[in-house]
Amino acid sequence: MTNQDLSVTKETKIDVPWWMSPGVFAEFELRPTKPLLISAGLRADYFQRIHESVLAPRLSVRYELSPRGAVKGALGMYHQVPDVEQTDPVFGNPGLKAERAIHAALGAEWRPWPGTTFDATGFYKRLSSMVSPTTATHVENGVDVPLNYDNAGRGRVIGLELVARRELAAGFFGWVAYTLSRSERLDSGQTDWRLFDYDQTHILTAVASYDLPRHWRLASRFRYVSGNPETPVTGSVFNSVTDEYDPTYGKVNSARQPAFVQLDVRLDKQWVFDRWLLDAYLDLQNATNHTNPEGIAYNYDYTQSKVSQGLPILPFLGLRAEF
Repeated sequence: MTNQDLSVTKETKIDVPWWMSPGVFAEFELRPTKPLLISAGLRADYFQRIHESVLAPRLSVRYELSPRGAVKGALGMYHQVPDVEQTDPVFGNPGLKAERAIHAALGAEWRPWPGTTFDATGFYKRLSSMVSPTTATHVENGVDVPLNYDNAGRGRVIGLELVARRELAAGFFGWVAYTLSRSERLDSGQTDWRLFDYDQTHILTAVASYDLPRHWRLASRFRYVSGNPETPVTGSVFNSVTDEYDPTYGKVNSARQPAFVQLDVRLDKQWVFDRWLLDAYLDLQNATNHTNPEGIAYNYDYTQSKVSQGLPILPFLGLRAEF
């Protein structure tokens, strides 16, 4: 075991005022013809922490082809201030600017029957000025000081979202949504694009509710989400200084965790009185007791691994009164 040199210990103090990001937004709608609706907006922000003012114009268009169908599109600019630790003068770079993104979407809606809607939307996002770790330095008082972060990262997202909705009718309500997407990043100083840390190829959500006789209601929700990307551990090297094994890694985010799958079920019974309502419910989270991963743990030399499991089935029994 080695002793650390506390003389090189760094510390910082982060003070974030509540008023650091005032913003205003204006929007107006224009309908040149009855089927056509145009919405235009402009957002102005001042990010006090990085001393930057930004403007973000946005435009959306919707055209009703018939009482049963419509096409729509949108284009807009968005900004995001860097995280507090990224602009910290000790561990980050106080000279960082806001990240920028241009969002574009094009879609269509179809209502084949009353109360039923199908919606399909394709989207693309181009990200620029992304905050990215860097090994670059700058000269400060004649000394090369690490930048830690810069705004040289880029990103891109492309995807398709499909939604089917059924409004409440004959006691039934439900909707299904599926998103197929790919999100990539190009880090500062790199030439190869990589998957975003939270890229999720497939996202499927289904919700249904059915009213039974005598004020009973049965509802359920199903979710399937692709596992997040991860950088695989390919081996280890013994570090004689720390007397520990240091992992060696493969290509960044070239592996993926197992998918998240969960079914939740809820049963409600209501009693309606003159002036109040009583609701008793049984809520089963993860009703199928499916094993969902939450991470990977390794042994001391990284030769063995085990997936950390999520929560098992969780039943909740409760009462709720409304007056």
